[in-house]
Amino acid sequence: MEERSDTAGRERATMEAAGLHSIILGYDGSEGATEAAKLAADIARANSARVVVVTCFSPLPRIAAPGDDVVREIHESRALADEMVERLGSWGVESEPDVLEGPAAEAILNAANAHEADLIVVGSRGLGQFRGLLLGSVSDRVVRYASVPVLVAR
Repeated sequence: MEERSDTAGRERATMEAAGLHSIILGYDGSEGATEAAKLAADIARANSARVVVVTCFSPLPRIAAPGDDVVREIHESRALADEMVERLGSWGVESEPDVLEGPAAEAILNAANAHEADLIVVGSRGLGQFRGLLLGSVSDRVVRYASVPVLVAR
């Protein structure tokens, strides 16, 4: 246990020394995403960085009333992002929402490029159906394709 805290301390010191300015937080409301938010907040405060809270919606074709489903998904994604932005503000972190259309990993990677992120923070597993996986498909894709460092919270 002591070794883990020493490692975490070294990782935190490395992040603080990195001079980060913009952090992308992939957020879906899951327990893992909430843990990721806490880590992103700690790192943001230590670096006076801002956090961009990325949520997404995927307007797949629907059989019944496709327009209503898409509008509902957009509103739910926006509410989720706004809620986290408010929470980050209460933790003393400057943040903004970014609600994007498309698959989550692609949205997070696009946001990282658009906001010139220095770091991406995601949970290890989100709200997907394969909860038993060690690393979720979204976090796996983000780690594989990101052009900046990725911190995956357990």
